[in-house]
Amino acid sequence: MVRIIRETVVGGATTRGIEPMDCVTVSASAPVVSEVPAYSQVNETPAFSQVDETPSVKERFSGLFTNRERDEDVPAPSGLLSAFGSMTDSIGMRKPLFADCWTVGTGGGLKVLETYDMPGGRVTIGVADDGEIEYNLIPREYSYGPELTDVIGKTVEAVRDEYRKTGGRMDRQSVLLSARESICRTWPESDDVNWSLNDLCEAVHRYVLGLGIFDILLSDPRIEDIYVDAPCDRNRIHITMNTIEGFTSHVRCRTNLIAENGEIRNLISRLKKDTGLPYCESSPVLETDMDDGRARATVVGYPMSPNGDSVAIRKHSVNPWTLTRLIANGTIDADTAGLLSFLVDNRSSIMVCGARGAGKSSLMSALMFEFPLAQRILTIEDTMELPARAMRDLGYKVQTMLIDDRMSGDAKSRADDALRVSLRLGESAIVLGEVRGDEARTLYQSMRTGKAGSSIMGTMHGDSARSVYERVVHDMGISPEAFMATDFLVTLGMVKERGGFAMNRTLTEMVSTTDTPGEFADVLGDGLFESPAIRRIMDVSGLTPQDMRDEISIRGQMRGMLAEMSATRGEDLLGPRWIVMANDHLANMLAAGERDSARIVESFRRRVSETAGV
Repeated sequence: MVRIIRETVVGGATTRGIEPMDCVTVSASAPVVSEVPAYSQVNETPAFSQVDETPSVKERFSGLFTNRERDEDVPAPSGLLSAFGSMTDSIGMRKPLFADCWTVGTGGGLKVLETYDMPGGRVTIGVADDGEIEYNLIPREYSYGPELTDVIGKTVEAVRDEYRKTGGRMDRQSVLLSARESICRTWPESDDVNWSLNDLCEAVHRYVLGLGIFDILLSDPRIEDIYVDAPCDRNRIHITMNTIEGFTSHVRCRTNLIAENGEIRNLISRLKKDTGLPYCESSPVLETDMDDGRARATVVGYPMSPNGDSVAIRKHSVNPWTLTRLIANGTIDADTAGLLSFLVDNRSSIMVCGARGAGKSSLMSALMFEFPLAQRILTIEDTMELPARAMRDLGYKVQTMLIDDRMSGDAKSRADDALRVSLRLGESAIVLGEVRGDEARTLYQSMRTGKAGSSIMGTMHGDSARSVYERVVHDMGISPEAFMATDFLVTLGMVKERGGFAMNRTLTEMVSTTDTPGEFADVLGDGLFESPAIRRIMDVSGLTPQDMRDEISIRGQMRGMLAEMSATRGEDLLGPRWIVMANDHLANMLAAGERDSARIVESFRRRVSETAGV
């Protein structure tokens, strides 16, 4: 016989659970589980919380239950409790009653590639029996025993009730304070809860004011993208990771997480509240920055998504991208990094091309740190991916211009207006997060007439310089002669390892425009000095071809050395402050008349060692 024991409302969504227990579990004994092949889909929500209440099961586990009607506890043998918990953890779907996201298993059946702990839980990454890579997350609050789980549930309700009754400001600090006071009142004085108090308060914050499971996923620095397909309660959450042990680039993974509608609606409510943007049937797309600008969310709802709300979250890198970091992960080599550094320092106009996810924004961010500190920089973007804040912290002069849906007009006209304003803000390097439409015409007109400033950089979708040229000239109506104002085009691509899961980002092409419209020269081969931009740099700087080769080589060796040293001395050496130091060191050595490449690089190595204390 199957019976629903309790139904309650948590976070605005109906959740059915077992009255005596604080964690809902679907075990192998429940008939419904056999209807969920590989846990890729789930049945209706009520099935999750159904328990096979045959006499044998009830008698066997009666010690685990608390008879709340009689207000007395029935003691449970610790060995039996451990065995029951182990069984349900390994084969069941479970969640605390205060949460709106299910976990499927604990990763025990995975061929483990890596495990690590985060403040919010424990992660196991491995290959499942069906060949997929799985990111198996057990949130910390899901692994607590019944007592602590009950404390969190009661505290969540107590904090909500307090704010319903008294009102007042509801922010992170006030919620944490209220949670701490409530837990201390609830927990028996004879027991020591200090060892877990901070974790308990953080868990309460996640389910009162936070984003639930999304808070934990967003806190993992390895995750780049988070995807929830509709219907959310029938599909696992999927992610993209930037590093997994044994892989050189990013990998797409499924998770062991299935979000209920309540979890997704909570996320959408927070986005609407924080931005004031509409989201309804007449406006079923919501795009905005979130997590204090550290991520970009796109939500699609009915009727555009007929099966319900779907979510895509693109995280921005916690650590700013630099050319040394791109060398370390295999995207570019040291020689290419040296050339790119030289071109940016000499005010070249560069277009970075590639498909979505190829790393265009990452390379653009890395190139920005190659500007001299004295260079004023204007950025124009619709999502705050470029490292303006990190650059200002290092002493760069950066003015950010953000265009989003709160401005009038469509996306193309807003970008064009922002570019026109930027051209009136004085001599500056201009960096466009993405070149799409009308702003391209304004941009190229300004570049041809010399009004655009000292340097122009931007990103554009396209898998080669030729495809970008065709798009700009034929689709956007820019003349071939105007397009030639772009000095260099760098293309990034995704290469899949044969028989593997990883998609490696790599630089696939780097060319320059030539004197003939529509023709390009490979600057990574023998075509460097065919570039009009290179000839212009030599005329302005007085460098000979050999001088230029030497400086490019020195810049490449410095960045390669930093990437190599980071493997043994810490990833801090991949950060932007070392790039600033490298450029400063090179400028000082050249100004002092030093031309020997080996001495310049070795003196920089000593400076790094002294500064880093190694």
